[in-house]
Amino acid sequence: MKTPLTVLIVDDEKAFSTVLAMDLRSSERFTVLTADSGEEGMDILRETPVDIILLDYYLGTMTGIQVLQWMSDNAIDTPVILLTAAGTDDIAVKAMKYGAYDYARKERLELHHLPILLEGVHERYLFRREVRERDEKRVEEEKQRIAIQMFQTTVRTIAHHVNNSLAIIMLRSSITERHINKTLDKDTAEPILQLVADLRKQSSVIEAVVRSLVELSDVVYTKYAGDDAIIDIHSQVEKKLHQIQSRSQQK
Repeated sequence: MKTPLTVLIVDDEKAFSTVLAMDLRSSERFTVLTADSGEEGMDILRETPVDIILLDYYLGTMTGIQVLQWMSDNAIDTPVILLTAAGTDDIAVKAMKYGAYDYARKERLELHHLPILLEGVHERYLFRREVRERDEKRVEEEKQRIAIQMFQTTVRTIAHHVNNSLAIIMLRSSITERHINKTLDKDTAEPILQLVADLRKQSSVIEAVVRSLVELSDVVYTKYAGDDAIIDIHSQVEKKLHQIQSRSQQK
């Protein structure tokens, strides 16, 4: 059995809303709340979730358009059917611009047709919400894809500059090592050569770290593009650093 739809009727004509409420409740397809003013209707919407609203245009101290504006300002997207009177088609058009899903002329409202109208509007609302959520998900996925792509590009750019600098360091250290061996005696050269060797060793570690980051960025991008698996970048980096440190100590 389907869950009954909760309908909020906002109308300052109590006799009218009472008749509608009694008829809808009799079908057991609806749970009905009523409000005698726009203010009371807004109070209910603040506290109680409803599935659909029957909203009269003339509400004494305010209009149905003002209620629609308030709903928009408060991000309440419950579907609304505006109830209008004869000669107010322009108001109905305005209401649709403010988010109403449909409108009905009060003097032409037929009780046997009202459940069809309510359920039809609610079905349209569910369809639009599904489409909107799907579009929002697609936009969010595109943002994430761009962010991952930027991460990969940034890592590769940094790696390029770091590797160029490391290449220069390694080249100069080799030149310096040869020069020291040629010009200094063994005792004087030994501590300097050790410093050069340490510098080259640390440069190799930095190179390995940069290479691992590039590999990691490729893994992140590939995983994101291929499936919905969540990648723990922090743990991957820690793992790579541990492997690099182990290799460095073995040397």
